[in-house]
Amino acid sequence: MSAVWAARYLKLARGQRLIGSFNHGSMANALPQAIGAQMAYPARQVISLSGDGGLAMLMGELLTLVHHDLPVKLVVFNNSALGMVKLEMRVAGFEDFGVDLPSTNYARIAEALGIPGFRVEADRDLSGALAEAFRGRGPALVDVVTDANALAMPPKVQSSEVAGFGLYLAKQTLHGRLFESIDELKGNLP
Repeated sequence: MSAVWAARYLKLARGQRLIGSFNHGSMANALPQAIGAQMAYPARQVISLSGDGGLAMLMGELLTLVHHDLPVKLVVFNNSALGMVKLEMRVAGFEDFGVDLPSTNYARIAEALGIPGFRVEADRDLSGALAEAFRGRGPALVDVVTDANALAMPPKVQSSEVAGFGLYLAKQTLHGRLFESIDELKGNLP
């Protein structure tokens, strides 16, 4: 999901680059790519955008940042879910299963490793946490709690995706989760 949000909403200036696994949807590639980019271009600011599921898969790479004192700044989209997998299941008409993760405070994990960590649970705190993270010389992690039901809209919505998502909502409602369906719809309407 973080790759979708980045590709859709980030406006890069001349000379800035966005790399990721956009065609394959691979998980856990953001931090290793950021480490490689920082090693290749030590004078440039490198930012890793990842979901909590992707970071959890290669969390040991946080030690690589510490060991090499790499100034990579990490922004973790923490929705306590494998968000893209969850969305893919839903637009295919399935109720999601096995995609929810335990609520984890990645800022505290970073701090335990000696990396400054900042937890953002309210949107009003985001700019301050980012400013603080970028103020430091070394690595820093900003753990941003996000809505697991936020829909990442593709550039062009297919009718099959709309039908599949409707089927998912109907199944969820029929299985006694009406209020969850209502909350999900309200959270995604303008």
